[in-house]
Formats: sequence, structure tokens, C-alpha cells
Amino acid sequence: MQKKAVLIMALLCLSYIIFSILTAPVRRPGPGELDTYMNPLYWKNQALKDIIPFWEKTIDMTNGGFFNNVMRDGTSDRTNGKYPRMASRIIYGFSAAYMLSGDDSYLDYADHALKFLTNFGWDKINGGWFTYLGTNNEPATNTDNQDPDERNMFDEDYCNLGPVFYYFATGDPAPLAYVKKTHELIQAHVWDPVYKGYYEQVSTNWQMTTSMKSFSAQMDTCSAYLIYYYLAVRDRSLLNDITRIADLVKDHMIDPETGFVGERFYMNWATYETNLWTGHNLKAGWVLMRAYNLTHIKKYADTAEEIARVQISNNWDSRYYGWFFRFNYTNARVNFENKDWWTQEEGDNLMLNLYGYDHKQEYLDRFRESAWFWDKYIVDHEYGECYPEVTRDGWAGQEWTKGDLYKSAYHTMEHALFNYLYLSLYIEKKDATLYFRIKSSGAGDRHYVVLTEYPGVFIKSVMINGKSWTGFNAKEGYVCLPEGQNLKLKVTYSAL
Repeated sequence: MQKKAVLIMALLCLSYIIFSILTAPVRRPGPGELDTYMNPLYWKNQALKDIIPFWEKTIDMTNGGFFNNVMRDGTSDRTNGKYPRMASRIIYGFSAAYMLSGDDSYLDYADHALKFLTNFGWDKINGGWFTYLGTNNEPATNTDNQDPDERNMFDEDYCNLGPVFYYFATGDPAPLAYVKKTHELIQAHVWDPVYKGYYEQVSTNWQMTTSMKSFSAQMDTCSAYLIYYYLAVRDRSLLNDITRIADLVKDHMIDPETGFVGERFYMNWATYETNLWTGHNLKAGWVLMRAYNLTHIKKYADTAEEIARVQISNNWDSRYYGWFFRFNYTNARVNFENKDWWTQEEGDNLMLNLYGYDHKQEYLDRFRESAWFWDKYIVDHEYGECYPEVTRDGWAGQEWTKGDLYKSAYHTMEHALFNYLYLSLYIEKKDATLYFRIKSSGAGDRHYVVLTEYPGVFIKSVMINGKSWTGFNAKEGYVCLPEGQNLKLKVTYSAL
């Protein structure tokens, strides 16, 4: 009887706690507070003041590159090896910081990471990128026990990210050669010519080892490097590669009954995983909108809107704002209610693209509310950067690791960079400015400088080494360079 009474009391206490949580006042943005996040310069300042300085503290001056295991305050665990894909993400982050600021020191950091990536991360025998390097910078088995003799497409895609973005910022052809070779190997050895799509991994010498396919093997190919690669060189074959992946989403990766984008698939695209990622669904929508802006194929925009509708209905938190991390395929109402940093980025990018497309207020409202949650709860305003994950109501708890095998300077800097560009050019119709430092050029060399996909964006003006320069094609998005070394370009864009 006494045990029963204790149990009843415990249940009553638990019920009271749950009731208190559900009925507790929810903080809402004050009057005009959401307008802060519609200012493009807010995001530019966040990139340069709140995000990128954190990563300067993680540089490894002894063994090269940057440490991967980073605590909340920026101190690093130096006892573990490094992931080449994380060096690539650091290259992206510092290259983006340079493009936003014109501060040469950021390219020095990017150079440091690039040397490490290409000296130690590249397989000089077979081509392609290693997954993990031990403390001696030699290929090793990683903490997930992945065989160093395997080529995982997640690593291949993200190792291409930094080099192609560095090329965008500098015009240096050396890192682009690695991207070109990797892309050729992927197209030749990883694509399934019968059922379509990329296998999730192959052997070191690029032989088929599995028939399984994954979301990352398809969509991260686009989002990590392929779209940037196309925008940087404008090779029509790369656009064809983008569109055939976009077609895969509509034809094979979306469940027709639920509208959910799947995670892992058999060779014939039958899926079997029940716990899905909201961020991957949102990313698929963003990739489709980028594909639409590049091609004007309307089915891509239509599919992106359908993905957004389903995700807003099932995985948007209307109480506290922000996007839930994961959800259950068989019961959309069963959410994993924590919120991670990269899912918010994917959602913001998709919402701004969709609002720029059809001006539905719902999309802009979701962006503004998500941006508020991001700023108030995910960004660490004390030490910089952001927490990898918070609870539904924004509590960071003890999860204060800022860098690991998945988190570096990529998502946070991409988030700030594209919020700046999308808000300026797609939404507010204001000018935007980026910087480039071309290492070496011959007279008349072309360098493409438009980073967004929307065809209405054009070059408004160019300055080279502080002087006005008229040698550019505004509509096609390239600058005709003079002969020289270390040419500093300041490019201003506008949009129709």
C-alpha cells in the first residue's frame, strides 16, 4: 500500500512538471525584433564577429591543418587524428570570410588548411580523398572503424567543398584540379547506369563494394561541391549532372504517400530506414530550388514546395520556433525534439528561396522566426560559433563541443553568407558586395564571380586594386581580368 502511494505521488509530481512545462510562458520576439534578421548586414557581421574568429584558435601550427575536436571555449583536444573533410570545411569557412570582408588574413588561414588537405588527404596512387588521418598524418582507421581502404561518397563530396570554393575566391587552378579529378572518378565508377544514382561507397581503387545508396551520396554531391563547381566554371556537363540528381529526388527519393525524403535505399530505390532527418528533407528542397533557378524546370520548384509544405506541417515547432532534428517515417508526429545547428541552416536557405520564388508570406515568417531562435539559443554569444544542438526550448545543456567529425566552419559560415546574399538580392533588392583575390591571371582571362543561382542577379560594378574596372559581363557573371598577380577584386551585385 505504501509503495502504491509513493507511485501515485511520483506520477502526480511528474504530471505537475509536465503541466508546468506545457503551460509555462513562452518567450516571443518583441515588437520589431524579427526585423533585425531581415537586415543582410546582420548576417555579414555575424559571420565575421561571432563565427569565424572562433576557428582561428583551432589552427595546428605543428602538424598542419586545424584540430577537429574543439571544446566550447575554442580549446582543442590534440590527441586525435583529423578528417580531411573537416579541413575542407575550414577552407570553405575562411574563404567565405575573405569574400565577405576582403581581409587577406582569412586567405592565409585557408591556405594553411588547403596545404594540409592536398599534402595528406589526397590519395596519390588511386585518386580521391582519404577518410581519416592519424596523428602522424597517415591514413588510418577512424573512430567509427571505417576501413581506410574505402571511399565513402560523403567524404569525397565534402573534401571537394573547400578546394572548389577556394578556387572561387582566388582563381587558383591547383586546388580545382583535385575537384575535377574526383568528380571524373565519381562519374565513371560510382554512378549506377541501370537504376541511376550514386552508390554510397566504393573501394580505394574505385571498385564497387556495395549496392546501397544514401541521401548523402546524392544530395551532398550537389550541395557540397557540384553547384559551386558549375557556378565557378560554367561547364554545361556539370549542369547536366546537377539536373539528373534533381530528377532522382522526384522520381526515387520521395515517398509518394507521406512526401518524406528518404535516407538509405537499396539498389532499386526501395527504402528501409524509419528515422529520417528534417535537415536532409529541407536540404533536398534547397537543392531543387537551386536547380530550378539554374534551369527554369518548373517541376523542381513544385517538388521543393511540396517538401516544404510537408516539413512545415510535421517538423516546424510553432511553439518555440525552429526545426526539429529528426522524425519517424511511420508516425510523423513522433519527433526527436532537439534542434541541431545545420538543420536550421537548410531550413532558412529553403524558406528564402521559396519566398523569392512566389512571395508566400508563410515562408518569410518561418525564416524570421527560425533566425530569431538561431540567434537567441543556438549562437554562443559568449565564446563564439554555435552549439551543435539545443533542446526544444533552446537550452544548450552540457553539449558544448563546437568541433567534431561533422561540425566545423562550414554550415555556420554558409548560413551567414547566403543569408546575406539571398536577403540582399532575392528579398530586399539591395546591392551585395564580395571580394576576390586572383593569384595570377593573363590578359583577358575570365573569372566567374556570381555565387548565387538566380538568373536575375548581375554584376553592377567591379574594382580591381582599388580602381574602377569595366571589363566584365554583367549578365553572364564573369570578369575579364588584366594580366597580373594578386589582383584584388571588389564586386558589387544587384538583381532584377
